[in-house]
Amino acid sequence: MIYPIFVYYIVLTIAGLRYNSRFKRPEIPEELPSVTILIPARNEGLVIRDTLRAMANLDYPKDKLEVLLLDDGSTDDTAKIAEEVSKDYPFIKVIRVEGGGSGKSYVLNYGLKLAKGEVIAVYDADNRPEPGALKDLVAMLSDETPAVTGKVKTMNWNRNILTRFICMEYLYFQLAGQAGKSKFYKTAILPGTNFVIRKELLEELGGWDEEALAEDLELSFRIILTGKKIAYTPLAVTWEQEPESLRVWFRQRTRWAAGNVHTVKEYVKRFKEIPSWGLRFDLFLTLMVYYLLAMAVIVADVAFVALLLTSGSVTWFTWSVLGFVYLAFLLEIFAGLYDGKIKSPGCWLLALLMYHTYSQIWILISLAGLWEARRAKKVWYKTPRTAV
Repeated sequence: MIYPIFVYYIVLTIAGLRYNSRFKRPEIPEELPSVTILIPARNEGLVIRDTLRAMANLDYPKDKLEVLLLDDGSTDDTAKIAEEVSKDYPFIKVIRVEGGGSGKSYVLNYGLKLAKGEVIAVYDADNRPEPGALKDLVAMLSDETPAVTGKVKTMNWNRNILTRFICMEYLYFQLAGQAGKSKFYKTAILPGTNFVIRKELLEELGGWDEEALAEDLELSFRIILTGKKIAYTPLAVTWEQEPESLRVWFRQRTRWAAGNVHTVKEYVKRFKEIPSWGLRFDLFLTLMVYYLLAMAVIVADVAFVALLLTSGSVTWFTWSVLGFVYLAFLLEIFAGLYDGKIKSPGCWLLALLMYHTYSQIWILISLAGLWEARRAKKVWYKTPRTAV
């Protein structure tokens, strides 16, 4: 099982490189739609000023732009800072969410009811989109692709070893998981930030699922089940902050793993509704990625222990498992670094150790995610920020 899956991801990697290298910026329509940007926020005082200023610097007609900062019961100075910034930019509004504390989906649905734009955009409270990002996203909207997502880059990638690993992981995910799948299946998956969707479609779907642990993945499934597709543009870039401590990162990824498990439970019976067998297979792998990676790591670890216990007297199969898994993994990470234009020699050298360190922790994350999915409550879990 491991071999064909790794081969499949190598093929996706190559397809992603082709997609990105040949991608041409779509023509910006003369008549741009009105857009409402939703920014869910809870205790984001450290980052919210820079985020709102980044929204103000977007190259988009301000008479067609509405930014709703959705303050979900913050106990710090998030609302105060946001209100100070909004005084300089009339299109930025600070909304106090009533009855909050029930999760990101609830907050987004609250904002959706107030949104005036024809198109809804979503950004996390730590995001700093590049000026042209919103135009690039909107330019790819069509009847076939009523949702478009862009690229996420790590703002604090050089803070420590962990953030470098996260940066490499994100670059590879977007290369294979977004660009590669866009090449093969003409559709991507919505992340939690830096995407747009037509408000009409979102309302038809009933907004975000407030019971979902992974609201972005769940919404992606519902869009695909309608027969529509999600476009991906590598040119619409936003920069976001990633966890700088192992504890925060582990907690974040455990929640994501639990969200994947929850989505599997909800949609496994509806896989036959997905348009093609190839896409069904790929979406299943997307849902199970945490566990398939953990299984691959465990098998390779067992093979390595067998190698040590037998003093090297092992079969060719054990050697092939060890070599293939590691080399395939390394090839994929190097491709992500190349595509992301990361020139730091430290990152390329660190990639050699990523499988033996960072990836090993996925075993624990997968187990913790399974446990979390059994008892997880649909509440807001906010990743703690640091000043950047």
